[in-house]
Amino acid sequence: MKSASLVIGTVVLSTTVLFLCNFSKPRHPVDLHALQEVVEVLSSQDFNGRNAGSIQDSAIASYIANRMASYGFEPYFSEGSLHRFRYRNVESWNVVMVYRGKNASGSILVGAHYDHLGMGGPGSGSLKPDTMAFHPGADDNASGVSAAMEAARLLKETTTRKRLKKNIIFAAFGAEEKGTIGSAILADTLEKMGSLPSLMINLDMVGRLRDSVLQVGGTGTFQAADSLLGAHLDSSLHLVLKKTESGYGPSDHSVFYRSGIPVLFFSNPPHTDYHTPFDTPDKINYQGMAAIVTYVTAISRAVVVDGFEPLYRETMDTRSLPEQVRFKVSLGVIPDFTYEGEGFCAGTVIKGRPSHKAGMQDGDVVLKIDRQPVKDIESYMKILGGLEAGQIIHITILRNGQIIELEVQL
Repeated sequence: MKSASLVIGTVVLSTTVLFLCNFSKPRHPVDLHALQEVVEVLSSQDFNGRNAGSIQDSAIASYIANRMASYGFEPYFSEGSLHRFRYRNVESWNVVMVYRGKNASGSILVGAHYDHLGMGGPGSGSLKPDTMAFHPGADDNASGVSAAMEAARLLKETTTRKRLKKNIIFAAFGAEEKGTIGSAILADTLEKMGSLPSLMINLDMVGRLRDSVLQVGGTGTFQAADSLLGAHLDSSLHLVLKKTESGYGPSDHSVFYRSGIPVLFFSNPPHTDYHTPFDTPDKINYQGMAAIVTYVTAISRAVVVDGFEPLYRETMDTRSLPEQVRFKVSLGVIPDFTYEGEGFCAGTVIKGRPSHKAGMQDGDVVLKIDRQPVKDIESYMKILGGLEAGQIIHITILRNGQIIELEVQL
């Protein structure tokens, strides 16, 4: 039996490699003007920071739906493009649209969350919680919505309904900042319908490409993912991939992975404007976004046109999704979401914030807070959620192989 399994495995692997080598490459260019226009509209003061449940919420969703309709996408659900939901005290919308193939079987979903932090303030998730100010959210996540819309448009433009092997679903999720609520409700709805996608592609903060580094999560969630990603990494894109296998993470793809769906999560490394009023459209790297859109489109095309089938597998990371935590304080640290070791890795330490004043540096790994072990980002968030303003805490960090103790005034 063992030798038979080896033979079968070899045949499957050889076929996959040959299949990957034969993928076609679309030549349609990315519309830079469209990328910029969507980011600027979503980041404008007209939408007041896109807080989920705000009076602007339905207008934002309608703007996205109308634009996707102009690209030839139709409502996925019979009741229309806007899928209204309510969870606890949050009422918002998902925009769910589709381009259907003539003889397609199954689908992929390309999505991004459209909400942000509104005017900020305590409990909003802002890294400047003491400041009530307009939070544009250009990178988080107007950039992701714009990129997802353009990738969906390019997919549609580079094929025909007759050639599509899978339908193309576009989704813009509401209330991600409240705890991935919109995406969780959509995943649950699709699961009950028996219509979960074969692959979920999530774009969250893709507007600040620097040093060519593109973070890709979920590479361990389906077989031959590395081969698929490598086959379409054209040198002309000038992208350097920083990959993580886990299907979990602080964004909408997590809920689909929890439902047994392969995922890919595209993002840029964190920056100091994250969740502040300074995440503005003028800082977006549109050429970098175009490279990411081209790459995502090629990968998606391999599934919907060329017939690559993502076969789900579980990663070693079996963590459940964290519950939404309300913070009274902020250390001023942006996580390194690609870190997979023990502890919490500080991707960026914001100048002038408590952690910076105490001497924390980029790349430090937090091991303990007041003797409580920090195993990962989730345990870090839970501990942080229990801290009070004015409190003095002691943090144990690992820096270049050395254990260092810091005293932090919150």
